Amino acid sequence: MNARVTTIIVGVIILGLGLAGLLYPSRIMGLLGYAILSPSQSAAVLGEVRATYGGLFVVMGVYTLLAAVDPVAHRARLLFIGLLWLGACAGRLLGVSIDGGPGLPGWFAVVFELIIGGALLVAALMPSATAPAVAAPNPTAPAPS
Repeated sequence: MNARVTTIIVGVIILGLGLAGLLYPSRIMGLLGYAILSPSQSAAVLGEVRATYGGLFVVMGVYTLLAAVDPVAHRARLLFIGLLWLGACAGRLLGVSIDGGPGLPGWFAVVFELIIGGALLVAALMPSATAPAVAAPNPTAPAPS
């Protein structure tokens, strides 16, 4: 798979997660196993989910898709977004070492973050499909004066 296809697939996944976070925050909370403890705080909690799992992910997804136009020219952007995912994975693994096993959903999240972050790193570090043309010296050409 080439860098452009990888970047598009990952960008669509991230954008989809972000749109789900914006439009269906209570479903995302249920998926993640979160609950609102106090009904008086429900608007604040839903707003936090919309901001964190919605707004941030929408922007990250859009930037990933914009980088898909020319992954070689946007290596730094892809590297940064990939490292964000790997940072989330590392934070989750730190939690495992401190707090104990997260159960099957937590391990699924570790694997998911590792795949998404790793795919973006691979896309960022893939060589260009078209190498820049380099003029070879012509031994029969007259020397410049």
